[in-house]
Amino acid sequence: MVARPTIPLPTKRILLVEDNDAIREGITQHLQIDNFLVVAARDGVEALRALENFAPDIILSDINMPRMDGIAFYREVRKRQEWVAIPFVFLTADNSPQSIRLGRELGVEDYITKPINHRDLLNTINARLLRSAEVEVAHIGQAYLETVKVLANAIEGRDHYTRGHVDRVTQYALWMAEALNWPEVEIRHLEFGARLHDIGKIIIPDEILNKSDKLTPEEWQLMRQHPMAGAKILEEITHLQNVRPLVLYHHERWDGQGYPEGLRGREIPLGARILAIVDVFDALTTARPYHPARAPQEVLQFIQMNAGKAFDPDLVVVFCEVMEARLQRKK
Repeated sequence: MVARPTIPLPTKRILLVEDNDAIREGITQHLQIDNFLVVAARDGVEALRALENFAPDIILSDINMPRMDGIAFYREVRKRQEWVAIPFVFLTADNSPQSIRLGRELGVEDYITKPINHRDLLNTINARLLRSAEVEVAHIGQAYLETVKVLANAIEGRDHYTRGHVDRVTQYALWMAEALNWPEVEIRHLEFGARLHDIGKIIIPDEILNKSDKLTPEEWQLMRQHPMAGAKILEEITHLQNVRPLVLYHHERWDGQGYPEGLRGREIPLGARILAIVDVFDALTTARPYHPARAPQEVLQFIQMNAGKAFDPDLVVVFCEVMEARLQRKK
C-alpha cells in the first residue's frame, strides 16, 4: 500500500519576549514541537531589533522586563504601520485588575497568566491566529468591494443621465436579499453583480451612451451587447466568477423575450431576476432625456402588470412589499 503524501501545513511564526531564561526556553520548546517557528528575545529592545528582520504572525510578551517592559514594547509596536495588525498576547504573573485594565485600554488582545499552562497557551494562540485570519479575509473582501466600486463608477461616470444609478440599484437589490433571508456570501455576490451589471457599457461610444434622442436600430443593437461585453470583462477575474451570470443575464425576461440568450423563467439565475426588477424600477423612477421620472407607486403598478411577462412573479410580490414598506417609512 502506497502511503498518501501529506500536505505540509504553513508554519506560523511567533515572536516570544521573555526575560526569564527557563520560561523562555520551555515555551520555545513546546511551541516548536507544535510546528511553530519561534524567535525569542529577552526584552523589548531585543524584540524591536528582531522585528526589523522577522515578521511574526503573533507576539507573546512578558510585561515585567528590564530595559523595556512589555507595556512600552507594545506601544512601540503599535506605532509602526507594518506591525499594527499583529496579534499581541501578554504573559504575566501580575493579573491584578489594574494591570489587565491598562492592557485592555491599550488594545492588547489577550492575557495568559503564569505559570504557563501549555494547553491554555496553545488554545489562546490558535484562537488569536484564527481571528486574525478572519479579519484578513474581511479586509480582502473590502478590498474587492472597493475595486468593484471603482470599476462601476468609472463606467457610470461616462453616462451623464444615470449618476447614482448603480448605488440605487445596489440598495434595492440588497433590500430584496435581506427580505429573502439570503446568506452573507450570496448577498456579497448580489452586491457585486448589482454594482457591475452595466460594466459592459464600456464598449458603447459616448455619443450613443449620452444620446438624448431615440436610438437607431443599429445603435440599439450595439447597446444590447453590453451584458455579453460585461461578462467577457469578468471572465478572467477568479473571485468574480459567481457574479458573471448576473451581469450576463440581467436583461433576460421571464417570458423568454429578453437578451442576450432568450432564457425564460427559472432558467434565468435568481440574482439576475432580481436585478431585472430593480434596474427597471430605478430607470423609470429617475428622469432620463427620453422620459420624465415617474412616481414610485406608478412604477410598482407597472412592474406588477408585467409579473409573469418581464419579471419573476414571485419576486415581484416580494419587491413590491419591500418598496411599499420603504416608501411608508419616508412619509
